[in-house]
Amino acid sequence: MKKTLAFCLVVAVMCAACVCLFACGVKPPADDGESGGGGGGATVPVAPEPQKEVGKIVLADNGFLQVGGVGETVTLRGVNLGGWLIQECWMCPVNGADNEWGNLDTLNALVGRGFTAEQIDALFESYQDNWITEYDLDIIADMGCNVVRVPFWYRNFMSDDQGTWLDSDFDEIPGFRRLDWVISEAAERGMYVILDMHGVPGGQSFNHSTGGIGINKIYSDEGCRAAMEKLWVAIAERYKDNTAVAAYDIMNEPHNNDEAFSDRPEYRNVYTDPESWDEYNAVYDRMIKAIREVDSNHIITVEGIWKVYNLPHPRESGWSNMMYQVHLYDSTEDFAGYAAYLANYSAKHDVAVYVGEFSNIDGIAICEEYGVNWTTWTYKGGKGYNGNWFVYYADLPVADSTADSFDEMLEKWGAGLRTENFTANADLIAAIEGATA
Repeated sequence: MKKTLAFCLVVAVMCAACVCLFACGVKPPADDGESGGGGGGATVPVAPEPQKEVGKIVLADNGFLQVGGVGETVTLRGVNLGGWLIQECWMCPVNGADNEWGNLDTLNALVGRGFTAEQIDALFESYQDNWITEYDLDIIADMGCNVVRVPFWYRNFMSDDQGTWLDSDFDEIPGFRRLDWVISEAAERGMYVILDMHGVPGGQSFNHSTGGIGINKIYSDEGCRAAMEKLWVAIAERYKDNTAVAAYDIMNEPHNNDEAFSDRPEYRNVYTDPESWDEYNAVYDRMIKAIREVDSNHIITVEGIWKVYNLPHPRESGWSNMMYQVHLYDSTEDFAGYAAYLANYSAKHDVAVYVGEFSNIDGIAICEEYGVNWTTWTYKGGKGYNGNWFVYYADLPVADSTADSFDEMLEKWGAGLRTENFTANADLIAAIEGATA
């Protein structure tokens, strides 16, 4: 009987305590779901949604760089490897006056003088072996750069502008061997590569930088466009799973036409003629669609010459994962104004923005201020000091394809081309290192 009374007293005290707790606004602990009770569980805190970046490059979960979305943001900072796979006579140790001689002229001169295909291949093999080496990629990585833009042209892969491969075995084609090498070596040093088709089949402007002078057939010749598509699809197939490739740069400076050719029917004034923009945007669209058939991973970059507003609205065009690019050879004031415009454009249209070429040393700090990706033009030049166009420079003996013997050209395109023999541009190096630190 005493035990029963004691039990009743305990129960009464517990009930009174619960009434008091509720009266004071204190709730009893919720069922943790593990005791077998039927009460509701505690509210589980919901993790906030990861922040989605707009108009910025991010490192996605699949290991590829992409524009927008979730991931660690990446700003591309680096240099061009100009003059390596496509020569420009104003900066490379080759004959010819600026804007009067192209890489194709050198090839044609050697063929015309009776050089064999094997001799021509040996000359360019030696040149490319020495112009850029592992030593150079070490320097670029040590400056803190995380990207190199690699200009190439169709003749690194094809023997004509109608798409004839240099070899049926792609592993034996010089262009693929060079790109394989630079992508692998860059990756070992924690750097990305932008693949820049600097010269397309048939040429995209009359300018020498395409590899030819006065050749501008890509907009009118279907064979050339088919060859260009064939090459881009092959490149995309080869590198579609390679995370060290940052982007495909479809076509360098289209319709950058010299006024010397203004009497030609295919001449367009890219500053004022909307037809020029329509023509190169149509080529972009075709190449983007062809690449996306085989590669949905990589960023694609297209160049607005000379402004991005000459490019179409990306969403209206059905383009995705895009980086819009300009080349700014401008005063510091104009550079700053346009960088601000690029930053606003990026946020509005969800495209990354990129200054792919410039030589104004102040442009580095300006790009950093506005969060714009950048690569300076260019890493090295072989015809003397030229301000801040080159990180390394030298005044090299010129190989004259119209007069020099094979042995003379081979010597001039030998070990003397290595950057160990060049002078460093200390100011430009300091500016790059200041931005990448």
